[in-house]
Amino acid sequence: MATHTEGGLVALTSEHAYESWYLPRRPAHVASKKLDLHDYAASHIGFGANLQYLEFGVARGTTLRRFASIFMNPAARFVGFDSFMGLPENWNNMEKGAFSTDGNLPDIPDPRVEFKKGWFQNTVREFFLSPVTDSDKITLVHFDADLYSSTLFLLSSLWWHVPDYFFIFDEFIGHELAALRNFVSAYPVDIEFYTRVDTPKGLPEQIFGRMRATRLVVDGID
Repeated sequence: MATHTEGGLVALTSEHAYESWYLPRRPAHVASKKLDLHDYAASHIGFGANLQYLEFGVARGTTLRRFASIFMNPAARFVGFDSFMGLPENWNNMEKGAFSTDGNLPDIPDPRVEFKKGWFQNTVREFFLSPVTDSDKITLVHFDADLYSSTLFLLSSLWWHVPDYFFIFDEFIGHELAALRNFVSAYPVDIEFYTRVDTPKGLPEQIFGRMRATRLVVDGID
């Protein structure tokens, strides 16, 4: 579930974040398409990694299915979070309910795959309080929540539980970029961008990188 955010404010924040914050950090490496970015990420992390893959925004499971096929370690874990009822509010030119599967979960016959069905605000905290959460695994987070409010909630929630993780943003320019920039202004983190896929207009559509939680230091005082 998400709270309503004025589209104009998000657009303004995203434009400012792109010009003043993203461009100085833009990765030199460019992947030609989304699947190449996925392959680059898997190669960078290691195909045999003991991975915890968290995907926020699953829909029909296309991306989750592909990552489960790329990372072959039998101890890897793949968790998909989604309401499976579509967007909780309008987003860009998409109406509320877009991407709904009518509550049906994807059929992925892999015992390493599991789903957390419900709104992120109801499932994420419960997941991280679970004793089976794997702190010893390398974590890759796939953000495909689309909405500003949902993405900001996820970034803020993860900071408390996963101090170091790789990430992919699937719709980076727009709501997700605005959410990331505002998150960074409030939470102490180090971010590296490794590769990107650009739109025909040269804007970052997907991006792969790494985030580490840090201590806040101001004028040499923490």
